[in-house]
This record gives sequence, structure tokens and C-alpha cells, in this order.
Amino acid sequence: MTGREQEALTEYDPHAVLFGDDAEDRDRHPYRPTRADRRAEKRHDHERSHRRRSRRGWLIIVLTLLIIAAVAFLVVPRVIDYFKTDDYSGTGEGNPTVTVTVDSGDSAETIGDSLAAAGVVASTEAFVDAADGDAASASIQPGAYVLHKHQSGKSALSALLDPSSRNTTNDVLVTEGANMFTVRDRLAKVLGGDSKAAIAAALAKPGDLGLPVTYADNGKAPSSAEGFLFPATYTVDPGTKPDDALNQMVTRFIQADRASAFAADAKALGITPYEALKVASIIQGEAKYDEDMPKVAEVIYNRLRSDTALQIDATTQYGCEIAGEAHCIYNSFPSRYNSYLHAGLPPTPIDNPGAQAMNAAVHPATGKLQFYVNGDAGGHLSFSTNETDFQKAVDKCRANNWGCA
Repeated sequence: MTGREQEALTEYDPHAVLFGDDAEDRDRHPYRPTRADRRAEKRHDHERSHRRRSRRGWLIIVLTLLIIAAVAFLVVPRVIDYFKTDDYSGTGEGNPTVTVTVDSGDSAETIGDSLAAAGVVASTEAFVDAADGDAASASIQPGAYVLHKHQSGKSALSALLDPSSRNTTNDVLVTEGANMFTVRDRLAKVLGGDSKAAIAAALAKPGDLGLPVTYADNGKAPSSAEGFLFPATYTVDPGTKPDDALNQMVTRFIQADRASAFAADAKALGITPYEALKVASIIQGEAKYDEDMPKVAEVIYNRLRSDTALQIDATTQYGCEIAGEAHCIYNSFPSRYNSYLHAGLPPTPIDNPGAQAMNAAVHPATGKLQFYVNGDAGGHLSFSTNETDFQKAVDKCRANNWGCA
């Protein structure tokens, strides 16, 4: 190689002087990605991450559904069984019979408890559900019922609504307006003729019958059970103590008193509850129809306010019955109950009034009525504000034989 050729080889490269050798430059300055490269890489990373999250999400959903299905399979049947009402099917025909007593005022739940305890229905709820679905259940009468065991709630309800299921042998019916002497005789028919004296003895001790304390008479307990033997049908088993049988009737009165707010309404009227009960008993004895009752109450209160004798035959008649007098003259028989001889209310109620008469006693009609007499053959009353009109009504009543003496 000539010297010129060597010189040519070693001749320096101006580019290398200024920028250095390419290989060396690559070593010192590695490749730098562009902004677009970085965005593309980031997008790829995001897509890979999204695919991983998507796979995890589906896995969680699948596992959750499997857990829910397992829980539903194991738990739901138990929950359904827990809330399911125990109930038999059918009418129980062929099964043994039992006697179940329904007392006056019993609720569907109370009746259901009695049926379940006797084995008639599988549960109280079975009967209550049936009763709630049938408005006729409100007409179930108190009494003793002969029923088959293992009946459905619906079948038991049907049996209680069927009069043929009811045993009336032990019924004691206290009708509206019946006095305690009538109640005594009806109770004796169930408890036996020899119980009459024991019943009379129980009636003679009203303080032992649980009379409500709100009916104190001048600060003392009422001296008679009259008025507190609430009209209803009672089932009394043979062998029942007279006190217990009478206490059922008093308890039923207390229930009616509370349900109707009778005592509270009497006080609002300005009279005592016991005075209102006396008025109710007179209304019950005098008025045959509900629509006449508030007007009879109006007459009574107007005469009491004017200090005029009531002159009501029913009060004197009660005094005669207490005295054992079969025939007496109402306007002259010597008795504190004679409302011709004595102004004001009688010493006690004269019978056992029902709900309508009690309501009229504390919600009387308002006006100036002072008199009444039978106004037709059916027993509707004719009312008057003055004695002249009253006498005309009496003459008409006598002329038509409508029951005026």
C-alpha cells in the first residue's frame, strides 16, 4: 500500500469529529420511544389489564350465583316450612269427636286456641286464616259444639256455622229485659232444680260476683246484681258453681260497658253510671222498638228534671215481683219501686238491658216530651209534650184495645 493510500484511510471524517462514530453514538444513546409509541404501549397494557379484570369479574359472578343457588336450595325450604301454617285436610269424618265451648264475645283467635287444644285443628292460625277469609265467621254463636278431630281450619269454621253441630242442652239464654228472677230459673234448668236455692244465695251476695267498681251507688257497691247480667247466650256445664255462672254474665257486661264507653258517656251526661243503668233498664222494659228508646229516655230525663214522678208501670211491677205479689195495683202498691208514689229513679235497675237500651240511656233524644203510651196494636209508642195530648192518646189506645188499662 502506498503512502497516499494509507493517508487516505486515516484521513479523518468531519462527521465523526462533530458527532462521533455511529456505533459509539448508539452505545451512548439507546433508542428512545416516541410519544406515539408510548401511547400504543399504554393502550396495549390497558387492554391486557381489562381482559384480566373481565375474566376475574365473570369468575366472581359465576361463584356468586353458585353460592346463591346453594343457599336457596338449603335455606328457602326451611324458611317456607317455618312460615307455613300447620293445617289438616278434610272434614275429620271418621275421627273421634270432642266438645268445644265457644263463650260469648270470644275472638277468632280465642276460638282457634280452643280448637287447637282439643285437637280439632292443627293450629290456631289455621282457623284464624279461615275465619279472616269468611265474613260469616262473625256470626258464630256461643255454645258447646261437637266436632271431629283433625279437621282443616276451613272445615272447622263450617262446622261452627252449622246449627246441627251445636249442643243446646247447656245453654242459658239471657234475653234483653229478663230480670234476675228469670235468669235464676233458666240457670236452674241447666244446673238442676235443686240448685235454685244456691243460685238465689249467690244473687243475694252481689259483692262476690265481681260487679264493676265504677258503678258504686252513693259510695257503696250496688245492692243487687240486677242490670249486670248482660243479655247473651251462655254455655254452663252441669256442676258449675252458681257464682261462676253468674260471673260469666257480669264479665260480659263489663266487656259491653268498655266497648261502648257507657260509663264515660253517662258521666258526660251529668249522671252516674249506675243511674244510667237504671234508666236503661226502664227503657228496655217500656220500649219494644229501638227507634222509640231515645224518646223514652227523653221523657224520663225531662220528668226527673222537673221533679215529676215517672209513673211507669214497669217499675212498680218489679217491686211486686220482689215482694212475691202476683197481682198488685201499679199506682198504689206500697214499694220503693212504685214510681207513682215516689219521684226519682228506683233503688236498682229493674231488669237486664241490652246494648240498644244502654245506648239510648246515654244518648237520649232532646226535646220537651213528657208522656208516652201505646200508639198502635204493634206496640209502637205515641209521645206527647203535654197532658191534654197525652190523654187523647190514652183514650185512643183504650178505644182500640192497644194495651192501655
